[in-house]
Amino acid sequence: MADYIVQLIVAEGLGPGDLLPSESELARKFDVSRPSVREATNALAGRGLISVSSGRSPTVSALAHAPFANLMNHGLAIGQVRMLDVMNVRRGLEELAAELAALNRTPEQAAALEKLAAAIGAACGDVESFWRLDIQFHKILAKATGNHLLASLLAGISEVASQSTRSGLSLARNAEEWDVIVSVHVETAAGIIAGDPERARAGMTAHYASAIGRFERALSQS
Repeated sequence: MADYIVQLIVAEGLGPGDLLPSESELARKFDVSRPSVREATNALAGRGLISVSSGRSPTVSALAHAPFANLMNHGLAIGQVRMLDVMNVRRGLEELAAELAALNRTPEQAAALEKLAAAIGAACGDVESFWRLDIQFHKILAKATGNHLLASLLAGISEVASQSTRSGLSLARNAEEWDVIVSVHVETAAGIIAGDPERARAGMTAHYASAIGRFERALSQS
């Protein structure tokens, strides 16, 4: 039954926020019982494909990051995924995202990144302030790609890796390492603002070389 509802969404060209037929209408359309429809819609809601609420017809959900975050959290919980695995996957996606953001960013997003880059420079050495600015930086970058799937993947990974990012910043040993942390963010932002995908990607590559390097150093010393 759930598959038939998915096929209906596709056939009708429904998008995020669009209403599906009511439970009774779906039951008549597919010649099934209302409990069968309810079971199917609840299953689809659990998968994040539709939203259901009492007294209203279901609506089509927008692409969400929760399923990706849940998958990674499960992998980490059962030991099949390491945080270093998460960081390496995120690195590849963020390098692509930096390129796409340089090509697709809006003037408003460029202005927001320019403002953030200045704030990031001022937060050098302050783990808590820098961490909060870093979250904003990566959110804007993801949206600037213009790719909803990539943005959702990055949002899910960012949610899982948020605390490890904060921990990674605390691993910076001296002013020189903090200067690198600041400079790779500023350079990535500059590439995106300038519309230069190669420069943006190089900045992001340097960003993750620095972050993963600190993380691996900490693992080797533990």
